[in-house]
Amino acid sequence: MNASIYMRRREVITQYGLTNRILSSWQSRRLIPFVKVGRRLTLFKAADIEDFLIRYTVQSKSDLAGRKAVAK
Repeated sequence: MNASIYMRRREVITQYGLTNRILSSWQSRRLIPFVKVGRRLTLFKAADIEDFLIRYTVQSKSDLAGRKAVAK
């Protein structure tokens, strides 16, 4: 197991510009996978966070219009 791919809560918040509250909400709703080590340490895989953010990204209308123009 490569330990460098795991991030602590503070690292996830800082790197992705999230708040502690939103990360806790995602965790309690089981929207993102995590590893609980003991009582206090929670680890997240960077790839899991990135996949989640990509999956729930909403495209703007201008992005969608650009795709239609390219498809024609």
